[in-house]
Amino acid sequence: MNRQIHLKIVSLVTALLAVVVALFGLGLSALPASAAGIPDAEIAISTESVVTKQWDQVDLSCAWSVPDHSQPGDTFTLQLPAELRWFGTHTFDLKNANGQTVATAAANNSGLVVFTLSDFVATHPLNVGGTCAFSTQYSLEPTSGGPNELKFTVGDSVIRVPVETQPCTEACSPGMPTTAGKSMWWADPEQSELESVLFMPPMVSETNDVVVTDVPAAGMVIDCSRVTPRVGKAMGTAGNIIEPFDNVQHPASIDCTPQSLTVSWTGLPRGEHVELFVVTEVSDASLDVYENKGTVTIAGKENPVEAQTRRSSGSGTGEGTPAATPTPSPSTETATPVPAPSFTTETATPVPAPSFTTETATPTFTPSASPSTSSPALVVVPTAPSEPADVKNTEQLANTGVQGQAFIFLAAALLAVGSLLAFVGARKYKQRSH
Repeated sequence: MNRQIHLKIVSLVTALLAVVVALFGLGLSALPASAAGIPDAEIAISTESVVTKQWDQVDLSCAWSVPDHSQPGDTFTLQLPAELRWFGTHTFDLKNANGQTVATAAANNSGLVVFTLSDFVATHPLNVGGTCAFSTQYSLEPTSGGPNELKFTVGDSVIRVPVETQPCTEACSPGMPTTAGKSMWWADPEQSELESVLFMPPMVSETNDVVVTDVPAAGMVIDCSRVTPRVGKAMGTAGNIIEPFDNVQHPASIDCTPQSLTVSWTGLPRGEHVELFVVTEVSDASLDVYENKGTVTIAGKENPVEAQTRRSSGSGTGEGTPAATPTPSPSTETATPVPAPSFTTETATPVPAPSFTTETATPTFTPSASPSTSSPALVVVPTAPSEPADVKNTEQLANTGVQGQAFIFLAAALLAVGSLLAFVGARKYKQRSH
């Protein structure tokens, strides 16, 4: 009797486990497939930039493509080499000729660019690809001339791209300025701030009054908290004033607003150099070019100065074609039925010896047309292999629902075991009752 109760308990527990496992498996099957990395994405990269010094801009062009039937949300990556720093906008769209976004690109400060396919590929799953262009900065000081090999990582592959380097070898120091001038450059990779310097030759008179004005064009405002005047006689190898500064002995008078800046010195002696560093913030990020004009007046002689800096941005194109519409299979045509032949009976005019003549028309039939068939041809284009990278792709694969099917199979097995145990228990109980 105890054995009978034991078998009943085991069978009930087994059946309960089967139900739980089945429900879990159904839940896994119902989960939507997650976005996946595209291991077979292809990117070809090239550059025509020439590097002469650290932080020179390197403009890159590329052509990209992904396998047919890649899904919206799928991604592929491009990792910049250590020699390059991302420079410019961090996100941009890759659009087709009609303005539809095929993919988006997003870069981080470490130089990893992630391309994400849009919903466009759901309706245009074939021949998906396009171009891209973006700017970087050469982060190292070049030490030798000639081509230098850059290694880009695309997924699990490495792409080697040569960049021409021509470092300075003779008279590389900028030297002492001989005329007043102005330079301007981007202060951050996001291109939200510009820094400029107004410089001039050393004072030549016994005493000199100096007035510097700076007026940014539309789209820029001066950050008055970051106006830095410098006075000194010592010059560094980069052509700038270095310590010890003479700022305390010759203080500057500063009058600043976001739209204009005036800085003046009185009684500067011969041999002194003057520099003025100014930071301007971008107030209109939609402009392609930013300009800044000013004047440098030394001992009453005015010298106009100006600088211009272009915005570097990422851009690209994308395209895809819809899936081919299935061609209906040829069907057998049935010939139009021909009416059955009719028979005509003619009666002759009566004569003394009456006779009766019957004429039957010969039946004619039209043969049916023969059906014709045609089959479309399939063209397969091979993909060139690429070099494996040193690092492995650790991205999680998409959920396909197979795990859920495995759990459902396990549930069915548990249910069968529980039924068998219940059957054995019932048999034993029946034998004992007799």
